[in-house]
Amino acid sequence: MKNIIKLTIFGLLGLFATSCQQEELRVHYPASKPIFDSISVPETNIVYGDSITLNVGVSDPLTPLSTLEIKVVVNDELIASETIRTKGNQATYHQRYGIPFVARMPDNAEVEIHLSSINVEGTTTDTVYVNTIAKRPVITDLYLVVPLKSPIKMKLTDAQNYIYTADNLTLENTVSFRLATKLKYGISIDWTGLVFGKVGDGIGLIDANGSPITLSDATLIGYKKITVDLFNFTVKGEGDKLLPATAMDISTFGTVSLSSTDNLNVTTKEDWKTKKMYLGKGTEMTISGIQTTNLANNLAPDFFEVTGTNTAKFLGETGIYTVYYLPRLNFVFVEQPDAVYPDAMWLCGVGFGPARTPYVKTSSWNWNSPLEYQFCRKVSDGVYQATFYALHQIDDTATEPWRLKFNVKFFHQRMWGGEEDARTYTLNVNGLLFAPTESDQGNFAGTDTFKDKPGIYRLTIDVNNKTADFVKISD
Repeated sequence: MKNIIKLTIFGLLGLFATSCQQEELRVHYPASKPIFDSISVPETNIVYGDSITLNVGVSDPLTPLSTLEIKVVVNDELIASETIRTKGNQATYHQRYGIPFVARMPDNAEVEIHLSSINVEGTTTDTVYVNTIAKRPVITDLYLVVPLKSPIKMKLTDAQNYIYTADNLTLENTVSFRLATKLKYGISIDWTGLVFGKVGDGIGLIDANGSPITLSDATLIGYKKITVDLFNFTVKGEGDKLLPATAMDISTFGTVSLSSTDNLNVTTKEDWKTKKMYLGKGTEMTISGIQTTNLANNLAPDFFEVTGTNTAKFLGETGIYTVYYLPRLNFVFVEQPDAVYPDAMWLCGVGFGPARTPYVKTSSWNWNSPLEYQFCRKVSDGVYQATFYALHQIDDTATEPWRLKFNVKFFHQRMWGGEEDARTYTLNVNGLLFAPTESDQGNFAGTDTFKDKPGIYRLTIDVNNKTADFVKISD
């Protein structure tokens, strides 16, 4: 032990001696600091979109220079920055910087040049140079230009904040447009003027190849008003809200071809009917376009409560839903494909199918069609439920025994990714399910007690108190 301590001490002394030796061998310069001999920007007044020319001369009489750092700042917004390697005791640098017309650029703003010169000893000299005032471009007119429609001249409703509006519009609830400051012959964009379009996640200046601005809100009948903020570079649209649907006519649905793979790995491609609809919680709808003598057997029970021979009340939260109808099963599914936790939960796995007769298992650990997964209804904050037909079969002689069993997991999105771990839940499941700890970790799996007990079941999870309930609704 003493030998180890001695070796450690000698090692540290050796490193210290080497470090001191290197420091002694390094060239040391007298104490001094860089001096800015000259700084100039000849442009005293510019319009955003113009450039400035920076000329810098810096020296240090005693110590060689190392680095010159430059930052161009307007209204506390960093416009440009760069670091230049400087050598010797004197250096000059010339560069042009564009001052763009972007968000939050005020009129008559100072263009600040922040300069830092550092010598090889690490001594720094900082300074800020201002000789330029940037002005906003004069925008006399602003036009809303929608393809195949006559341009609409916007009104300057708040000159101090550069707010423009267009009212009494009759646009669709998805609309693309550009904002032009000049028109050619009064009908098309004159690209010699400023034109605004989509830039990144907001708006900005574009050329003829730039993308248009798009507004879309499926909950609106259409856009009646568009407001443009040319200080913050934002656009917003307003319009009358849709009223929740009071009728669902399957015969008006469009057709889409979807492939579904079942639990036995058999893939079927078939035509479905589908439509996006604005559905309201508690709204009663008349259902038509399907042949039925028992409407409850044709609708997803988590989302519909049958109130009459051809009427049902919607139970989900108000919003835009994709409604699917599969003629082969004479069954209606609903989902919000882009919904994610905590607004939604998704169930995927094997051993279940739609809650309808005749019963059939359709799920397969896939995400291709509503037959393979289930969109769960959010009952309340943190509580989600799925109602389905389930059949847990155990046959160890089968080629792939897992395909016959009941085994599912809750996901935070309509795809693999965020998920709920069944091992973290207290299971109130009448001995029918368990949470495996070796394979299939995180899944809700069928027990031997659940074997060959088919029927309609409801699986509910509460993420707040980490409980799961599994009850049989009917045989």
